[in-house]
Amino acid sequence: MIFVVLTLVALILFFNGLVVLGRFGGKQVAVLNLGVGIAIGIMGLQIGFTDALKSVGPTQSFAAAASCLTFCFVYILLAGEIWAGTDFKALGWYCFMGGIIMFLIALGYSQVLGSTLIPSSQFAVFWYLWALLFWLFWACWGLGKTEWTKFTGYYTIFTAFFTCLYPVIAFLNLGRIGW
Repeated sequence: MIFVVLTLVALILFFNGLVVLGRFGGKQVAVLNLGVGIAIGIMGLQIGFTDALKSVGPTQSFAAAASCLTFCFVYILLAGEIWAGTDFKALGWYCFMGGIIMFLIALGYSQVLGSTLIPSSQFAVFWYLWALLFWLFWACWGLGKTEWTKFTGYYTIFTAFFTCLYPVIAFLNLGRIGW
């Protein structure tokens, strides 16, 4: 199931990167974000409540669930901000805290912060990339650093492609790597 989550995250990050770059926007993007946010939220809760990743390690399910729910609410907040026509400041400040959560989980995978998560440089890279992405959203929307918008849009698209690589590789290897 985590591969499905990563695939959805990659798809919506790609679209949201184009939105940040101003290629398109509007209510159709809000609908897509709301749908993906709800789907990822449901999958994250299922992963957490059933401890679906316990075979990987004792806290893997909870790190995955926390990450899923953090992303879930970004997409739901983004949909709400688009529909309400607001300035994205609330989303920006949410992303500040989301970046901290992603960074702490990355430190866990790097074995810098505790040792209950499996030592995994590949997972750490994902969470470091996502932490930076969250902080870029915070800078653009929370702090109003509009000069960073173009870089943030391209970084979002880069992160989307990087995020989708892992599930694709895992599928091609019949699930023999990672979760």
